[in-house]
Amino acid sequence: MFFLIHFCCMIYIYIMVKIMKMFGVVVKRKKRIHYSSAQTPSPINYLVTPLTPYLLCNHFISTEIHSRSGWKYIGVNLHLRANNLLKNKNYNDIKDFEIIQIQVDLFDFFCNNVLPIICKNNVKVIIITSQWHIPQIQRSHVIDNLLNHKNILFWISQNPIYQNSDKYMAFPYGICHHQIKEYAQFLVSNDDSKKKSIKILNQHAAAHGHLPNDHIRKTHSIFGINSGNRLGYNEYLTNLSNAEFVISTAGDRDDCYRHYECIGLNAVPVSNITGNYKCIFDENMVYSNADEMVTMLETNTVNHVYIKPNKNIITVSYWENKIREIIKRISELDTI
Repeated sequence: MFFLIHFCCMIYIYIMVKIMKMFGVVVKRKKRIHYSSAQTPSPINYLVTPLTPYLLCNHFISTEIHSRSGWKYIGVNLHLRANNLLKNKNYNDIKDFEIIQIQVDLFDFFCNNVLPIICKNNVKVIIITSQWHIPQIQRSHVIDNLLNHKNILFWISQNPIYQNSDKYMAFPYGICHHQIKEYAQFLVSNDDSKKKSIKILNQHAAAHGHLPNDHIRKTHSIFGINSGNRLGYNEYLTNLSNAEFVISTAGDRDDCYRHYECIGLNAVPVSNITGNYKCIFDENMVYSNADEMVTMLETNTVNHVYIKPNKNIITVSYWENKIREIIKRISELDTI
């Protein structure tokens, strides 16, 4: 049994090394928060998932990481080194320029219980709002005021509600953490140089009952109930890897796994999301609408030149470096 475990660990390390070499993104590491107590590297440390904010923060306010959180439980046993503010209640230990992850469901808790202490101690922090399950964060008068709060130096958020600015940055939702190992294995085995055989691909997308009636997957059945049969994950990824462009509509939130699964496999997602998400995807997505996407499928044409997307945007180190540069910038400005 020992030799079997050792062999599996060596294979896993090989896959992780291949991923790191594949992306070629170097990060100057200071103290990093480890995803688990395991000694073998995990793809969740290198590829962005909905849990990535927990890897980048100094403190977190979260219930979704606990199994008793019910249907919102992330389904993974985390062993984080970041400080659990809900458990420890050591709010006075928060220091300048530290990063606080805030689960969306607990945003009011932060505002009512933690922020007053931060203000009292005149501490200036960076916050990351994130959550695996719905709902995503929504704009309100309280939230708009927080964006300009003097003790919030910078705000990073999944499912962004503002354009990027000197106070705000959109953050990717990433690849499903439950499938990240399988995705990483496929990524390593995929031939990056192979010729694409599909111009524009449309694959199964669920039209969940909780989606509003005006959602694209309900108003246009080709993107929902008539989008094809559900596939096994390996077959699904194989199809993505063979396509130049892939229909990737908004899900129950605008950001969804498929956007990132495509990019990692050199496929350009075509989506109806716009606005704030351009700060994440930039030129690595075709921004469209329902009627245009239907025409693309009917004519098998896309009025864009295919260029391989920048796969670095699905890596943790890419965003970690961005955040580090932001903290350096605002710390220098704060001392002027």
